[in-house]
Amino acid sequence: MARARRIIGTLAAAAVVVLGSVLPAQAGPPAASAVAAPALAAAVVDPCEQPTDGYAPPPECELLVAEAAGVCLEAAPVLRYAVEATGTTDDTLSITWVDPEGADITQDGLPLSGWVYWPGTVVKDGVVVDWPGWHLTPEGTWSEHDAYDFTRPEVQVVLEVNPSATTVVAYPPETAVCANPPGASGGPGAPGGEVEQVAGVVVTSDVLAAPEDVRAASAVLAVTGSDATPLVVAAALLLLVGGVLVALPVRRRHREG
Repeated sequence: MARARRIIGTLAAAAVVVLGSVLPAQAGPPAASAVAAPALAAAVVDPCEQPTDGYAPPPECELLVAEAAGVCLEAAPVLRYAVEATGTTDDTLSITWVDPEGADITQDGLPLSGWVYWPGTVVKDGVVVDWPGWHLTPEGTWSEHDAYDFTRPEVQVVLEVNPSATTVVAYPPETAVCANPPGASGGPGAPGGEVEQVAGVVVTSDVLAAPEDVRAASAVLAVTGSDATPLVVAAALLLLVGGVLVALPVRRRHREG
């Protein structure tokens, strides 16, 4: 009987080990955390304006970019923007278009929200007569040109009140009515995208795909939740074999007795 108890104990311990490695997996993989939305561009400068109370510490000065997007205003490409400034009484904005290989373009004295023409856009008597990255030849045809082509397909802009914030904006998509001159085919690297017409203004609509690392993490989670049925069956067979090994000597002694 002592030998039987040892056999049963050994097999039971083996079954516990097998089941112990299986049961946590049966609970399923942990829920994948939601992908955080991109944060709006912001810059903080400390100190900002000095408070009227000489004993109070200077407040932080912050500029939040609520919107910065390339859209079409009828046939003209424009930058639509909105910022929120705290810690300062300044109420005018400057926008600097950063040229990585030349002189930057700065527009001063702007309101904190509104729109400005994209650099290289020329409007005469309410009609757009020139587009960034294009040149009208003497023959009356349009050809691609390097004038203001640094602003497309995307460009870095610096918005400044007292602090400043830097962000990247995309030129309106190739399919937009304002992207290129009428009749011109293609454009200097303008990106594609879906276009929605709303009250005479074309806005872009892009769907954000999950990053590669997020998709890879999801695949790993799926693998960790695989079927563990074969391991459970193996543990049960160990217990069954142990029972048979114990029962046979007992039955033999019973017959001999």
